Amino acid sequence: MLYVVLFILSWGAWLFFADRKRWRELFPVSIFASFLGSVTDNIMHYYKLWEFHSEHPLLPRLLDDLGIYMVLPYLFIQLLPKRRTLWIMLAYWVIWTGFAIGLEWVHLVTNHMEHHLWWNLWYSYAADWFLFWLFYHFHRIFQLSRLYRPE
Repeated sequence: MLYVVLFILSWGAWLFFADRKRWRELFPVSIFASFLGSVTDNIMHYYKLWEFHSEHPLLPRLLDDLGIYMVLPYLFIQLLPKRRTLWIMLAYWVIWTGFAIGLEWVHLVTNHMEHHLWWNLWYSYAADWFLFWLFYHFHRIFQLSRLYRPE
């Protein structure tokens, strides 16, 4: 049930906060993030560092890959600060990675997710920093902002 609620909340946040005029620019980052989530899910099937608990094993993966993994990067890139000093960007990253790790913590304490082997919340937090760095550079390197056409 948590997965369905987060999926609905994710897309609700997108409907409420997203600048839909910039979809050409921002959705490629979302698709990239969803792809990375799907690849990770496949790897975790064979090398379990974590797993989701659900009566329907595919449901949490699909809802995360098509929900939170699509919406969070979209909003992250959309809301990037105009002024990008080291301290502003560091604070921005702390907020977004804090939100992401908070969602994982909720999954853990509600027993919807479990870590295995050597994986823990600190590794997830480090991975979140890396992922947001990837999303930022994916957007920047491919110059996706050129795809935005104001109307």
